[in-house]
Amino acid sequence: MRTMTVGLIADTHVPQRLPALPPQVAEVFQGVHLILHAGDLNRWPVLEALARLAPVVAVRGNADLGLSLPWREVVEVNGVRIGLVHGHGGWAVYLRNKIRESTLGFEPIRYLRYARSAFPEPVHLIVSGHTHRPHLVRVNGVWLLNPGPVAPDYYVQPGPSVGLLHVRPEEARYEWIDLTSGNARSYMLPLEPSPDEFGA
Repeated sequence: MRTMTVGLIADTHVPQRLPALPPQVAEVFQGVHLILHAGDLNRWPVLEALARLAPVVAVRGNADLGLSLPWREVVEVNGVRIGLVHGHGGWAVYLRNKIRESTLGFEPIRYLRYARSAFPEPVHLIVSGHTHRPHLVRVNGVWLLNPGPVAPDYYVQPGPSVGLLHVRPEEARYEWIDLTSGNARSYMLPLEPSPDEFGA
């Protein structure tokens, strides 16, 4: 079975924070088989621009008012199940956290929890956005990853970033790409969960 490449993108905020997608997005996503957008698109033209490159699956973020999108999705690529969610925990949780973080600061574990709890069914990976901070961690056999934001704010990086997921059965390679420099970091993600990790 051939390797399938999936483009990962989040927090584009067009036109709220950027007038349009940076041209580097199209360059990096050239030839991908699928694009997953983890929310905060802001307006439909983002999806239209991405759909010119490949089929797109997108979910609703807290800045996607008025867009008719699901809050979460599960897609299967080469037998690998990928959960897609924005990761803000819903509006009530989002507003509570805005208040909490104004005094206590950012708490990354909270957002990992929101992303993981969105998928009680078996998944191998979960792609989320919202925090404007890239991450890659494994929790109980499930990879949680955030490609980082395309639009400001850039809290822990100099500019926009996206991801590429190269998927084969039972294996994936993840590339995190800094769109400003073009530099990429590559990570092998073994995908061989034991039955108890999927609650069997």
